[in-house]
Amino acid sequence: MAILDVRELSAGYGDGYVVHDVSLKAAVGEFVAILGPNGSGKSTLIRAVQGLLTDVRGRVLIAGEDVSRLGRREIAKRVAYVPQLSEPVFDFTAAEIVRMGRYAHQGRLESFSARDEAAVAEAMAMTEAEELAGRKMARLSGGERQRVFIARALAQDTPLLLLDEPSLHLDINYQVEVYAILSLLRRKRGKTILAAEHNINLAAAHADRLVFLRDGEVAAGGPPAETITAETIRTIFGAEVDVHGNSRSGLPEISLITAAQRDPK
Repeated sequence: MAILDVRELSAGYGDGYVVHDVSLKAAVGEFVAILGPNGSGKSTLIRAVQGLLTDVRGRVLIAGEDVSRLGRREIAKRVAYVPQLSEPVFDFTAAEIVRMGRYAHQGRLESFSARDEAAVAEAMAMTEAEELAGRKMARLSGGERQRVFIARALAQDTPLLLLDEPSLHLDINYQVEVYAILSLLRRKRGKTILAAEHNINLAAAHADRLVFLRDGEVAAGGPPAETITAETIRTIFGAEVDVHGNSRSGLPEISLITAAQRDPK
């Protein structure tokens, strides 16, 4: 069953479309990574899927329901969003950020219930964010902040999780940590994940399927073993790479061929 069904979606910001006629599906428990050069439309697609853009043509269905016909609270019950680390966090504590994930499940005048508190506590435990609870977000490292944002999305208790460049600005150890959490959410909770990502090797190691965008259009798509080729990378990114299998997983990895390597003198 497709929890996400994007049909011929074009989207932009009022001065022309950035994404053009994109169609894709994601099944329950599937991890789909969106890859492409800067400006290819990755973040625009993530925003359009959750109904944040008004300049949109086409359809986005989540669990069979058209996002354009749903209110913000109803959308928030179906899809949770983990933003880029560059987005502002204001002066909230980590616990306050995670508690925001429960707002979609509360009535206008309702206070936090025992169920809400349990969801927040479990989300922070699964992401190992409990020790951060009382600390201000502005004082956390990038990896710590990303854990908190993922905890908020988990507390929101939605079938679909969207992430916009989850490894951006993170050191290697934090990148590994974030993707380990995402893998845990898939395995333990059956979450469907759609992530815009710039790190091809990270995406290939964790995603079931890759969708490459170029100039806002789908240029290639499929499992990593089929889509990670030197020709694909050259065509979409304009980069010369070697493609080889990871020594442990056998999954494809790329390494850049420098100008000196291409033309040694």
